[in-house]
Amino acid sequence: MANILVIDDDKDIQRLLEFALKRAGHTSDAAYDGEEGLAIAERYEPDLIVCDIMMPKMTGYEFCRRARAIPALRDTPIIIFSARFQPIDRQTALDAGATDYMAKSAAPDVLVDRIAELLPSKKPTAPATTSMYAVFSLRGGAGVSSIAVNLALALAQIKKTNPILTDLTGFGGHAALLLGLRPASTMSQLLAGNNSESTEFTMETVKQYAVQHPSGVQLLASTPVFGQPFSDHKGQISELLTVLKSGAEVTVLDTHLLLENQLAAARQLLDRVLLVTAPDLPSVQSTAIALQGLIKLGVPDNKISTVVNQVNPENALPLATIQKVIRRRVAAVIPFDPEMAKSANTGKPLQLANPQSPAAQAIAKLAQKLMQ
Repeated sequence: MANILVIDDDKDIQRLLEFALKRAGHTSDAAYDGEEGLAIAERYEPDLIVCDIMMPKMTGYEFCRRARAIPALRDTPIIIFSARFQPIDRQTALDAGATDYMAKSAAPDVLVDRIAELLPSKKPTAPATTSMYAVFSLRGGAGVSSIAVNLALALAQIKKTNPILTDLTGFGGHAALLLGLRPASTMSQLLAGNNSESTEFTMETVKQYAVQHPSGVQLLASTPVFGQPFSDHKGQISELLTVLKSGAEVTVLDTHLLLENQLAAARQLLDRVLLVTAPDLPSVQSTAIALQGLIKLGVPDNKISTVVNQVNPENALPLATIQKVIRRRVAAVIPFDPEMAKSANTGKPLQLANPQSPAAQAIAKLAQKLMQ
Protein backbone atom coordinates (compact mmCIF):
# COMPACT_ATOMS: atom_id res chain seq x y z
CA MET A 1 0.00 0.00 0.00
CA ALA A 2 1.29 3.44 -0.92
CA ASN A 3 0.08 6.99 -0.38
CA ILE A 4 -0.50 8.84 -3.65
CA LEU A 5 -0.96 12.61 -3.95
CA VAL A 6 -3.30 13.60 -6.81
CA ILE A 7 -3.12 17.24 -7.92
CA ASP A 8 -5.92 18.21 -10.30
CA ASP A 9 -8.56 20.95 -10.29
CA ASP A 10 -11.10 18.60 -11.90
CA LYS A 11 -13.22 17.05 -9.12
CA ASP A 12 -14.48 14.29 -11.41
CA ILE A 13 -10.90 13.21 -12.14
CA GLN A 14 -10.14 13.31 -8.40
CA ARG A 15 -13.09 11.02 -7.61
CA LEU A 16 -12.24 8.64 -10.44
CA LEU A 17 -8.60 8.29 -9.38
CA GLU A 18 -9.47 8.03 -5.69
CA PHE A 19 -11.72 5.06 -6.49
CA ALA A 20 -9.13 3.39 -8.75
CA LEU A 21 -6.32 3.86 -6.24
CA LYS A 22 -8.40 2.61 -3.32
CA ARG A 23 -9.38 -0.48 -5.31
CA ALA A 24 -5.67 -1.14 -5.88
CA GLY A 25 -4.99 -0.93 -2.13
CA HIS A 26 -3.53 2.58 -2.03
CA THR A 27 -4.50 5.66 -0.05
CA SER A 28 -4.68 9.06 -1.70
CA ASP A 29 -4.63 12.74 -0.83
CA ALA A 30 -6.19 15.41 -3.06
CA ALA A 31 -5.00 18.90 -3.95
CA TYR A 32 -6.83 21.19 -6.36
CA ASP A 33 -4.02 23.51 -7.43
CA GLY A 34 -0.25 23.41 -7.65
CA GLU A 35 0.45 25.53 -4.58
CA GLU A 36 -1.76 23.37 -2.36
CA GLY A 37 -0.18 20.26 -3.86
CA LEU A 38 3.34 21.48 -3.16
CA ALA A 39 2.46 22.28 0.46
CA ILE A 40 0.92 18.83 1.01
CA ALA A 41 3.81 17.07 -0.73
CA GLU A 42 6.43 18.89 1.33
CA ARG A 43 4.63 18.20 4.59
CA TYR A 44 3.58 14.57 4.11
CA GLU A 45 6.07 13.26 1.54
CA PRO A 46 3.80 10.97 -0.54
CA ASP A 47 5.15 7.83 -2.19
CA LEU A 48 4.16 9.09 -5.65
CA ILE A 49 2.51 12.17 -7.16
CA VAL A 50 0.02 12.37 -10.04
CA CYS A 51 -0.24 15.94 -11.37
CA ASP A 52 -2.21 17.77 -14.08
CA ILE A 53 -0.59 20.50 -16.23
CA MET A 54 -3.17 23.28 -16.52
CA MET A 55 -4.24 24.25 -13.00
CA PRO A 56 -4.90 27.43 -11.04
CA LYS A 57 -1.97 29.25 -9.38
CA MET A 58 0.77 26.96 -10.72
CA THR A 59 1.21 24.74 -13.77
CA GLY A 60 2.26 21.13 -13.51
CA TYR A 61 5.59 22.07 -15.10
CA GLU A 62 6.29 24.63 -12.39
CA PHE A 63 5.17 22.16 -9.74
CA CYS A 64 7.74 19.63 -10.97
CA ARG A 65 10.54 22.20 -10.95
CA ARG A 66 9.76 23.38 -7.44
CA ALA A 67 9.21 19.86 -6.10
CA ARG A 68 12.62 18.75 -7.38
CA ALA A 69 14.20 21.67 -5.51
CA ILE A 70 12.95 20.18 -2.22
CA PRO A 71 15.40 17.51 -0.96
CA ALA A 72 12.69 15.21 0.40
CA LEU A 73 10.88 15.21 -2.97
CA ARG A 74 13.92 15.00 -5.21
CA ASP A 75 13.43 11.30 -5.96
CA THR A 76 9.63 11.03 -5.54
CA PRO A 77 8.07 9.68 -8.76
CA ILE A 78 5.87 12.28 -10.48
CA ILE A 79 3.45 11.31 -13.24
CA ILE A 80 2.05 14.15 -15.30
CA PHE A 81 -1.54 13.13 -16.16
CA SER A 82 -2.90 15.58 -18.68
CA ALA A 83 -5.42 16.08 -21.45
CA ARG A 84 -2.61 17.58 -23.53
CA PHE A 85 -0.89 14.91 -25.60
CA GLN A 86 1.50 16.66 -28.01
CA PRO A 87 5.15 15.48 -27.98
CA ILE A 88 6.28 18.95 -26.87
CA ASP A 89 4.07 18.67 -23.77
CA ARG A 90 5.66 15.37 -22.77
CA GLN A 91 9.19 16.66 -23.34
CA THR A 92 8.52 19.86 -21.39
CA ALA A 93 7.20 17.82 -18.46
CA LEU A 94 10.20 15.49 -18.46
CA ASP A 95 12.59 18.44 -18.69
CA ALA A 96 10.85 20.01 -15.67
CA GLY A 97 11.48 16.89 -13.59
CA ALA A 98 8.50 14.60 -14.20
CA THR A 99 9.17 10.87 -14.10
CA ASP A 100 6.58 10.01 -16.72
CA TYR A 101 3.82 11.56 -18.81
CA MET A 102 0.43 9.98 -19.47
CA ALA A 103 -2.60 11.26 -21.37
CA LYS A 104 -5.95 11.37 -19.59
CA SER A 105 -7.37 9.29 -22.41
CA ALA A 106 -5.66 6.32 -20.72
CA ALA A 107 -7.91 4.16 -18.56
CA PRO A 108 -7.48 4.61 -14.79
CA ASP A 109 -6.29 0.99 -14.48
CA VAL A 110 -3.46 1.73 -16.91
CA LEU A 111 -2.40 4.65 -14.73
CA VAL A 112 -2.59 2.45 -11.62
CA ASP A 113 -0.41 -0.17 -13.31
CA ARG A 114 2.18 2.49 -14.15
CA ILE A 115 2.08 3.73 -10.56
CA ALA A 116 2.84 0.20 -9.36
CA GLU A 117 5.85 0.05 -11.71
CA LEU A 118 7.25 3.36 -10.48
CA LEU A 119 6.74 2.86 -6.76
CA PRO A 120 9.97 2.04 -4.91
CA SER A 121 10.06 -1.60 -3.89
CA LYS A 122 9.42 -1.98 -0.18
CA LYS A 123 10.39 -5.18 1.51
CA PRO A 124 8.40 -5.88 4.68
CA THR A 125 11.32 -5.67 7.08
CA ALA A 126 10.81 -4.81 10.72
CA PRO A 127 12.13 -1.43 11.86
CA ALA A 128 15.46 -1.48 13.70
CA THR A 129 13.91 -0.01 16.84
CA THR A 130 10.29 0.21 17.87
CA SER A 131 8.50 2.21 20.53
CA MET A 132 5.13 1.74 22.20
CA TYR A 133 3.57 4.42 24.39
CA ALA A 134 0.33 4.12 26.37
CA VAL A 135 -1.67 7.24 27.24
CA PHE A 136 -3.77 6.17 30.21
CA SER A 137 -6.05 7.39 32.98
CA LEU A 138 -8.49 5.74 35.35
CA ARG A 139 -10.69 8.83 35.36
CA GLY A 140 -12.73 9.99 32.39
CA GLY A 141 -12.52 13.59 31.29
CA ALA A 142 -8.77 13.88 31.82
CA GLY A 143 -8.14 14.40 28.10
CA VAL A 144 -6.48 11.05 27.35
CA SER A 145 -7.75 10.84 23.76
CA SER A 146 -6.83 14.44 22.94
CA ILE A 147 -3.30 13.90 24.23
CA ALA A 148 -2.94 10.53 22.46
CA VAL A 149 -4.07 11.97 19.11
CA ASN A 150 -1.86 15.04 19.30
CA LEU A 151 1.08 13.01 20.61
CA ALA A 152 0.82 10.65 17.62
CA LEU A 153 0.75 13.65 15.27
CA ALA A 154 3.74 15.24 16.99
CA LEU A 155 5.71 11.99 16.75
CA ALA A 156 4.81 11.71 13.05
CA GLN A 157 6.17 15.21 12.42
CA ILE A 158 9.29 14.97 14.56
CA LYS A 159 10.28 11.37 13.81
CA LYS A 160 9.17 11.44 10.13
CA THR A 161 7.31 8.18 10.59
CA ASN A 162 3.75 6.85 10.43
CA PRO A 163 2.70 6.02 13.99
CA ILE A 164 -0.11 3.55 14.59
CA LEU A 165 -2.62 5.10 16.98
CA THR A 166 -4.63 2.35 18.63
CA ASP A 167 -7.94 3.29 20.26
CA LEU A 168 -8.37 0.63 22.93
CA THR A 169 -11.94 1.53 23.78
CA GLY A 170 -14.48 -1.25 23.34
CA PHE A 171 -16.88 1.10 21.56
CA GLY A 172 -17.48 4.82 21.45
CA GLY A 173 -13.83 5.87 21.44
CA HIS A 174 -13.03 9.40 20.29
CA ALA A 175 -9.75 9.17 18.38
CA ALA A 176 -11.42 8.99 14.95
CA LEU A 177 -13.69 11.91 15.80
CA LEU A 178 -10.76 14.03 16.96
CA LEU A 179 -8.91 13.27 13.71
CA GLY A 180 -11.93 14.08 11.58
CA LEU A 181 -12.09 10.51 10.23
CA ARG A 182 -15.04 8.26 9.47
CA PRO A 183 -13.49 4.79 9.66
CA ALA A 184 -14.87 2.02 7.50
CA SER A 185 -12.98 -0.54 9.59
CA THR A 186 -12.47 -0.80 13.35
CA MET A 187 -10.55 -2.58 16.08
CA SER A 188 -13.57 -4.78 16.81
CA GLN A 189 -13.64 -5.94 13.18
CA LEU A 190 -9.91 -6.65 13.27
CA LEU A 191 -10.24 -8.72 16.43
CA ALA A 192 -13.35 -10.51 15.17
CA GLY A 193 -11.57 -11.34 11.91
CA ASN A 194 -8.74 -13.02 13.81
CA ASN A 195 -10.67 -15.08 16.34
CA SER A 196 -9.74 -18.41 14.81
CA GLU A 197 -6.97 -20.46 16.37
CA SER A 198 -5.52 -20.98 12.90
CA THR A 199 -5.35 -17.24 12.19
CA GLU A 200 -2.49 -15.08 13.41
CA PHE A 201 -2.10 -11.32 13.39
CA THR A 202 0.44 -9.89 10.97
CA MET A 203 1.38 -6.30 10.19
CA GLU A 204 -0.19 -6.70 6.77
CA THR A 205 -3.46 -7.77 8.37
CA VAL A 206 -3.32 -4.90 10.84
CA LYS A 207 -2.73 -2.32 8.12
CA GLN A 208 -5.79 -3.51 6.22
CA TYR A 209 -7.91 -2.32 9.15
CA ALA A 210 -5.96 0.88 9.85
CA VAL A 211 -7.43 4.17 8.66
CA GLN A 212 -4.89 6.51 7.08
CA HIS A 213 -4.86 10.16 8.16
CA PRO A 214 -3.24 12.70 5.80
CA SER A 215 -0.57 13.35 8.44
CA GLY A 216 0.67 9.78 8.11
CA VAL A 217 -0.87 8.62 11.39
CA GLN A 218 -2.60 5.25 10.98
CA LEU A 219 -5.61 4.73 13.23
CA LEU A 220 -6.98 1.46 14.56
CA ALA A 221 -10.35 2.93 15.46
CA SER A 222 -12.87 2.06 18.11
CA THR A 223 -16.31 1.20 16.76
CA PRO A 224 -18.55 4.31 16.93
CA VAL A 225 -21.69 2.36 17.89
CA PHE A 226 -22.71 0.05 20.71
CA GLY A 227 -21.15 -3.33 20.14
CA GLN A 228 -19.02 -6.13 21.41
CA PRO A 229 -16.54 -4.95 24.06
CA PHE A 230 -12.87 -5.88 23.98
CA SER A 231 -13.32 -8.04 27.08
CA ASP A 232 -14.88 -10.63 24.72
CA HIS A 233 -11.58 -10.89 22.86
CA LYS A 234 -9.33 -12.04 25.71
CA GLY A 235 -5.82 -12.87 24.62
CA GLN A 236 -6.17 -11.25 21.22
CA ILE A 237 -5.36 -7.71 22.32
CA SER A 238 -2.02 -8.79 23.76
CA GLU A 239 -1.34 -10.77 20.59
CA LEU A 240 -2.17 -7.73 18.46
CA LEU A 241 0.02 -5.41 20.53
CA THR A 242 2.89 -7.90 20.35
CA VAL A 243 2.70 -7.70 16.54
CA LEU A 244 2.59 -3.89 16.68
CA LYS A 245 5.56 -3.77 19.03
CA SER A 246 7.68 -5.87 16.67
CA GLY A 247 6.49 -4.39 13.37
CA ALA A 248 5.51 -0.74 13.88
CA GLU A 249 8.16 1.89 14.42
CA VAL A 250 5.89 3.86 16.78
CA THR A 251 2.63 2.79 18.43
CA VAL A 252 0.50 5.07 20.62
CA LEU A 253 -2.24 3.47 22.72
CA ASP A 254 -5.29 5.46 23.81
CA THR A 255 -6.58 3.35 26.67
CA HIS A 256 -8.34 3.08 30.01
CA LEU A 257 -7.78 -0.71 30.11
CA LEU A 258 -4.17 -0.82 31.22
CA LEU A 259 -4.93 -2.43 34.58
CA GLU A 260 -7.24 -5.06 33.05
CA ASN A 261 -6.25 -8.72 32.78
CA GLN A 262 -6.45 -8.81 28.98
CA LEU A 263 -3.49 -6.42 28.84
CA ALA A 264 -1.31 -8.33 31.30
CA ALA A 265 1.21 -9.45 28.68
CA ALA A 266 0.99 -6.20 26.74
CA ARG A 267 2.03 -4.15 29.79
CA GLN A 268 5.49 -5.65 29.49
CA LEU A 269 5.82 -4.34 25.93
CA LEU A 270 5.43 -0.68 26.82
CA ASP A 271 8.34 1.71 26.60
CA ARG A 272 6.44 4.39 28.48
CA VAL A 273 3.12 4.85 30.26
CA LEU A 274 1.88 8.43 30.21
CA LEU A 275 -0.45 8.53 33.20
CA VAL A 276 -2.74 11.52 32.67
CA THR A 277 -4.42 13.43 35.48
CA ALA A 278 -6.51 16.57 35.60
CA PRO A 279 -5.50 18.99 38.38
CA ASP A 280 -8.46 18.22 40.64
CA LEU A 281 -8.61 16.06 43.75
CA PRO A 282 -10.74 13.17 42.33
CA SER A 283 -8.41 12.85 39.34
CA VAL A 284 -5.31 12.98 41.49
CA GLN A 285 -6.76 10.33 43.81
CA SER A 286 -7.45 8.08 40.79
CA THR A 287 -3.91 8.70 39.56
CA ALA A 288 -2.43 7.63 42.90
CA ILE A 289 -4.45 4.40 42.72
CA ALA A 290 -3.41 3.82 39.11
CA LEU A 291 0.25 4.26 40.06
CA GLN A 292 -0.08 1.65 42.77
CA GLY A 293 -1.78 -0.72 40.34
CA LEU A 294 0.75 -0.30 37.54
CA ILE A 295 3.70 -0.93 39.82
CA LYS A 296 2.00 -3.89 41.53
CA LEU A 297 1.26 -5.39 38.11
CA GLY A 298 4.88 -5.23 37.06
CA VAL A 299 5.29 -1.99 35.11
CA PRO A 300 8.73 -0.60 36.06
CA ASP A 301 8.57 2.67 37.97
CA ASN A 302 11.00 4.33 35.54
CA LYS A 303 8.63 3.68 32.65
CA ILE A 304 5.76 5.65 34.20
CA SER A 305 5.49 9.39 33.55
CA THR A 306 2.72 11.47 35.08
CA VAL A 307 1.21 14.18 32.87
CA VAL A 308 -1.00 16.94 34.27
CA ASN A 309 -3.57 18.11 31.74
CA GLN A 310 -5.17 21.41 32.74
CA VAL A 311 -8.61 20.81 31.26
CA ASN A 312 -10.12 23.87 33.01
CA PRO A 313 -8.87 27.47 33.09
CA GLU A 314 -9.09 27.94 36.86
CA ASN A 315 -9.35 26.31 40.29
CA ALA A 316 -6.51 23.89 39.52
CA LEU A 317 -4.64 22.20 42.35
CA PRO A 318 -1.07 23.52 42.68
CA LEU A 319 1.56 21.34 41.07
CA ALA A 320 3.31 20.91 44.42
CA THR A 321 0.12 19.51 45.95
CA ILE A 322 -0.34 17.03 43.12
CA GLN A 323 3.25 15.82 43.42
CA LYS A 324 2.89 15.45 47.19
CA VAL A 325 -0.25 13.30 46.83
CA ILE A 326 1.15 10.99 44.14
CA ARG A 327 4.64 11.01 45.72
CA ARG A 328 6.50 11.62 42.48
CA ARG A 329 7.50 14.43 40.16
CA VAL A 330 5.22 15.37 37.29
CA ALA A 331 6.92 14.80 33.93
CA ALA A 332 4.88 17.29 31.90
CA VAL A 333 2.11 19.86 32.22
CA ILE A 334 -0.28 20.54 29.34
CA PRO A 335 -1.60 24.08 29.94
CA PHE A 336 -5.26 24.96 29.50
CA ASP A 337 -5.87 26.00 25.93
CA PRO A 338 -9.34 27.01 24.66
CA GLU A 339 -8.20 25.96 21.17
CA MET A 340 -8.14 22.33 22.34
CA ALA A 341 -11.93 22.26 22.74
CA LYS A 342 -12.35 24.02 19.40
CA SER A 343 -10.17 21.44 17.67
CA ALA A 344 -12.20 18.61 19.22
CA ASN A 345 -15.39 20.08 17.79
CA THR A 346 -13.99 20.55 14.29
CA GLY A 347 -12.05 17.30 13.80
CA LYS A 348 -8.86 19.32 13.21
CA PRO A 349 -6.32 18.35 15.89
CA LEU A 350 -4.50 21.14 17.65
CA GLN A 351 -1.10 19.85 16.55
CA LEU A 352 -2.10 20.57 12.93
CA ALA A 353 -4.61 23.41 13.26
CA ASN A 354 -2.60 25.54 15.69
CA PRO A 355 0.85 24.02 16.32
CA GLN A 356 2.13 27.21 17.99
CA SER A 357 -0.55 27.13 20.70
CA PRO A 358 0.66 26.50 24.27
CA ALA A 359 -0.93 23.05 24.55
CA ALA A 360 0.37 21.91 21.15
CA GLN A 361 3.86 23.10 22.04
CA ALA A 362 3.74 21.25 25.37
CA ILE A 363 2.70 18.00 23.65
CA ALA A 364 5.41 18.42 21.01
CA LYS A 365 7.96 18.89 23.80
CA LEU A 366 6.65 15.73 25.46
CA ALA A 367 7.08 13.84 22.18
CA GLN A 368 10.67 15.02 21.95
CA LYS A 369 11.35 13.81 25.50
CA LEU A 370 9.99 10.36 24.65
CA MET A 371 12.41 10.09 21.74
CA GLN A 372 15.50 10.90 23.82
